[in-house]
Parts: sequence; C-alpha cells; structure tokens
Amino acid sequence: MAGGFFRGFLSTLAGPLVWAGHFLFVYGLNGVICARPALQSHWLGLPWSSWVICGASLLALAVMAVLYRRLRGRLPTVGDPRFLPGLARALTLLSALAVIWETVPVVMLPACR
Repeated sequence: MAGGFFRGFLSTLAGPLVWAGHFLFVYGLNGVICARPALQSHWLGLPWSSWVICGASLLALAVMAVLYRRLRGRLPTVGDPRFLPGLARALTLLSALAVIWETVPVVMLPACR
C-alpha cells in the first residue's frame, strides 16, 4: 500500500517537480552569469545563457509531456477513477505554463544590468 501511495504521489507531481528543477536551473545560471561578467558573450543578438535557457525550457516541456503520457495509466484509482489523472493533467499544464512564463523574459529582457 505504501509503495502505491508514493508512486501515485510522485506520478501526480511529476510536472511540478520538472518545473522546480527548471526554475532552479534558470535562476542558478542567471546568477552565475551575472556574478561573472567575463562569461557573458552574445550570439545572434542574445546572450548564450538565454539560448541555453530556451533549450532547457524546450527540454523541460518535452520531459513533462513524456512523463505525463507514460505515468497517467499507472495512477492508482481512488474514489473517482478520473480524479488523479485529471489532477496530474492540471498540474502538468500549470507547470508547463510556468516554464513558458519563466522563459519569455529571458528573450525580452537583459539578464544583468
């Protein structure tokens, strides 16, 4: 029973966990780049860190989609069998929106002043 609970819990929270990792990566990379101005270089009008963050965002969105598709059938059924898959879908969509929300300023604003 306990193994099923933790598996269901982690499956439901897969999207927010990927978002949290992306969040830490984005702000950690920007912090390092701003602390070390010698590391700043540009390519096609954007700093290389912005390109890395955009790539990480695409990777995070792809990982969320793959995890959701693989884990949605493995969620345990409680009460209403649609509840946990619906909750996992909603949390994954909100996490995807958060990843996009974090990525838009990277392209629009300079990382450091």
